[in-house]
Amino acid sequence: MISWFIGGPLLYFALALFCFKTITTVLRFLRMPRHLRWDLYPVPHQGPEGSKYQKVDFGELKPHISLYHELKEMSQEMLFIKRAFIHNPKVWKGSFPLHMGLYLGVSWLVLLTVGAMLELNGIQVASTAATPVMLLYYLTLFTGIGSFVAGLYGSLVLLWLRTFDADLRFISDYVSFLNLALLICLFGTGLAAWGLADSSFAIIRQHVSGVLLLNPSAIPSPLSAASVLLFCLFLIYLPFSRMMHFVGKYFFYHNIMWDDEMMKGNRQMENDIAAYLDYRPTWSAPHIRKGGSWGEQAGGGLPQEGEQK
Repeated sequence: MISWFIGGPLLYFALALFCFKTITTVLRFLRMPRHLRWDLYPVPHQGPEGSKYQKVDFGELKPHISLYHELKEMSQEMLFIKRAFIHNPKVWKGSFPLHMGLYLGVSWLVLLTVGAMLELNGIQVASTAATPVMLLYYLTLFTGIGSFVAGLYGSLVLLWLRTFDADLRFISDYVSFLNLALLICLFGTGLAAWGLADSSFAIIRQHVSGVLLLNPSAIPSPLSAASVLLFCLFLIYLPFSRMMHFVGKYFFYHNIMWDDEMMKGNRQMENDIAAYLDYRPTWSAPHIRKGGSWGEQAGGGLPQEGEQK
């Protein structure tokens, strides 16, 4: 009964909550005011031509956009955690395998789903099947085992660093350790379930078939049930945690680091900036007077502290 609840109602709830919260978070980011841009050049989508400001009359020229170079930079950061490798190689040694474990885990879930759909149509996924299905079988094994091993190793390395490295320990709070503990349990139970109960992922593939038919059954293996339970808890926790940076990172790169769109001829941007200048800060400082709009602050329309208007 408990394993049915874990693999049925709880799993459906976790998937629905994750999708709902992720979508609402993306929509909230899209509706946020424009952020103060970094304006550091060159940016990747300008390609080898470099900064547009190096050209004469750049404001009159159509900006050069290189999708290839932008995707190249994005893939290097997403797949290989490039900036951590360059600026903090010590952390990269844990961060890279952890992220690789997550990427392989997503691939494993996709392959499991494909295999479950094939079995629902009478095609058995096994090592003795026809070549395409056999390839699916071994890819499922590779991505699943690789995910558990890489994710567990990376999580343990980061836990070690946050515990014993003086610099990281200083900036680590209980949430950092909670996140790593959850990841260690998630990858650890997955590895244990594979090694001790479901070496071919047949049990979990069969369960996915029932989930797709909206008719989940009890999970026969306690270790597999524990692995699914940790997966559900992870999905429920993820969109409310700091690990949601996988969504925010896109907006950070494209709207802050790489945004070089000009205001000239951009009516939407002009309207946005005009509206922002009407915002009124609720705080004060020696250079900012509370209650005045940003337009008044920037234009010198308000007296500073100690001055009479």
